[in-house]
Amino acid sequence: MPTFNYRVRDRSGRAQVGTIDAPSPQMAGDRLYHLGYLPIQIEPKESSAPGNRPGLRQTLQKVKLEEIIFFSQQLSILYKAGLPLLTGLKGLTEQIENKKLKTILEAIGPQIEGGSTLFEALAGYPEVFSPVYVHMIRAGETSGRLGESLDRFVTLADRELRTRQRIKEATRYPKIVILSLGLAFAVLITFVIPRFADIFSRFNTPLPLPTRVMIGLNTLVHKYWYLILLTLAGTGGLLRRYLRTSQGKYFWDRLKMRIPIFGPLFLKIALSRFSYIFVLLNRSGIPILQTLEITSTTIDNLILSQAVEVIGQKIKEGRSLTDAMKESGRFPPLVLQMVAVGESSGTLDHMLMRVTEYYDLEVENAIKKLSTYIEPTLTLFLAVAVLFLALAVFLPWWNMASLFR
Repeated sequence: MPTFNYRVRDRSGRAQVGTIDAPSPQMAGDRLYHLGYLPIQIEPKESSAPGNRPGLRQTLQKVKLEEIIFFSQQLSILYKAGLPLLTGLKGLTEQIENKKLKTILEAIGPQIEGGSTLFEALAGYPEVFSPVYVHMIRAGETSGRLGESLDRFVTLADRELRTRQRIKEATRYPKIVILSLGLAFAVLITFVIPRFADIFSRFNTPLPLPTRVMIGLNTLVHKYWYLILLTLAGTGGLLRRYLRTSQGKYFWDRLKMRIPIFGPLFLKIALSRFSYIFVLLNRSGIPILQTLEITSTTIDNLILSQAVEVIGQKIKEGRSLTDAMKESGRFPPLVLQMVAVGESSGTLDHMLMRVTEYYDLEVENAIKKLSTYIEPTLTLFLAVAVLFLALAVFLPWWNMASLFR
């Protein structure tokens, strides 16, 4: 019987890892769910045989969201055209350029020929196919509307890409300025200041504070550069490891929510993502409890994720969605009002889609405001930094000129 590595979250929200024997990834997930765990990742345990190990390049290669979108679009077109699923998969496999995705699709074909569903085959590769994608495929196969489910995922993925692109565009200018300033600082520390320090040491005149700071940094970097690199690497590694834990991720997500200007933006993005994914899964015919479970694993915010899990537990106890969300204390009044109206009128999907549209517009406006806030702040920071560097270089020359006079 195959063995699967799993990563789950228990009822208190703590992450756990281990292995389990099951005929398929779906059966492994069902067993873990009945044991009281929420499966996050389930993947086949790699064999120790050398021939079964993927190459290093393929292991490190990632499958981009754009490639998943292209694959889903083409599969939807072929499925709607009446082409058999296996035939469509084989044709698409030949067109895929990403080696990792190509290998996965080549492995999926024999599984489907052996009697597995597309959902079960894709569930074995959670590092490529997200829980939302897999469960939408499952709903589409169950209802006979696989093409519609694929189209809904493409719409969701396109929306995610647009949001990422807008954020990148808003932060591109600050990144370029900070990088340029860092390079200028490094050049001064490495090449300019050492020459000036040698010249200034020949004259018995006090150096100004900015110059002494730069000379001290130059001495520190040249004498203890290896300790600085080790400290930075060690701190970065420990911080990265801590942020991968549940406690670290909770701390980071809570900190992000409290950052001025950025905090409200992160919250709006998370609420928009929650509403949109909930609507897509609910329209696909997935039960509300399972919809909440899937949504909680796909929100990139552990605070909201845990709140959604608590909401699911309260709904199991017979509470309404509105009451459960209100008691969580994590959702603004606008969302609660729209959900209440949707539940009472039977138009929950429509109301949540209105919430999504509202927060999408808010996110777009927040990103525009972010650009207007960043530019003057960055200009002021750049002016102070350039002034400091200029004073560190030119003040000693002025002092020497006055000494000569």
